[in-house]
Amino acid sequence: MKVQMRRYTLKEGAKEAFQKVFLETIVPLRQALGFQVLGAYWLSEREFLWFVGHQNFEEAEKAYYEHPKRKEINPQAFLEAIDTRFVERLL
Repeated sequence: MKVQMRRYTLKEGAKEAFQKVFLETIVPLRQALGFQVLGAYWLSEREFLWFVGHQNFEEAEKAYYEHPKRKEINPQAFLEAIDTRFVERLL
């Protein structure tokens, strides 16, 4: 499985609204498309880190961003910065 780390810096005061979109739309949609959410963590009031994996990541990622439910939301409205990278499992 290919795993991506996604680290976000949120805009001031956006934590509650972002968390609602994440839990109610992003996670269920990712899971419906076969992704596994491997963990999600608040590092601080404005720093959020999560890990998501899929066997065919690129193909599933394309389907995710093209999905009508994904087009209904705009998580970037809550974000100041995004850092994404693929990670290699050690354990």
